[in-house]
Amino acid sequence: MIHDWPSKPLPKRVVFISDLHLMSSRSTAEEHEYLIASMIERSDVVVWGGDLFDFRWSRFRDELEAVRFASGYLRSWHNRFPNHQFVFLCGNHDASPAFLDEVRRQVDDQSNFVLMGDVLRIDDTVMLHGDQIEGRGTIARFENYRQKWADKKRAPLWRFAPYDAIVAARGHKVAAAIAHRNRMAVNKLARFLDLHDLNFDNGIRRVVFGHTHRMVLGYEHHQMQFYSGGAAIRHVPFHPIEIEFDCENGGNRSSR
Repeated sequence: MIHDWPSKPLPKRVVFISDLHLMSSRSTAEEHEYLIASMIERSDVVVWGGDLFDFRWSRFRDELEAVRFASGYLRSWHNRFPNHQFVFLCGNHDASPAFLDEVRRQVDDQSNFVLMGDVLRIDDTVMLHGDQIEGRGTIARFENYRQKWADKKRAPLWRFAPYDAIVAARGHKVAAAIAHRNRMAVNKLARFLDLHDLNFDNGIRRVVFGHTHRMVLGYEHHQMQFYSGGAAIRHVPFHPIEIEFDCENGGNRSSR
């Protein structure tokens, strides 16, 4: 589902925050709370860019308990910054149907929680979680990939210890570097966006995404610049992406 920014004028500054993987043992989101708060404070719009929560590797054994935690986390930020506008873009690790139903209720209940979806366009900038690359360039394959994640339950307990050992040994970082090389990921994203006419010819200049757990700062491809803020996971760099819009002149610039 693709959304255009729902109101005018355009925001002056947007911050894109993704891949916190809260609820999992590998998350370092709490260590970055001051950074996240400071970047939210100086922005007009906050885009939660997917995989904020990790229902697959959750420390909560009960899914409803995990949903309550995730819902409370979002609500706490929305209440803390009532004059900001918030957007939620779904990722694969937080594609839990029960959680997404709760997000929809929050969108309906809170005036500053403006929308949820998969892809957001603001002027010449597109934002999305980034697991669209797993569709190998087709919409049907991506939808099938996301549905598989929606159907997944919490991993069995016997798998947690080996998984934690892989993270401790930085194996996940190596795997991400191999599976999601910047050039390959950007190529796949551009291919997916092109299916929706979201490309340079149709006014897109910047693409902001997550999912790959790799820092990408202005990688150029097909005359567009791509940005990603890494992930709040042990041994992985993390920094939300800021987009500043020049509302008077119609341009923008991206920065860390």
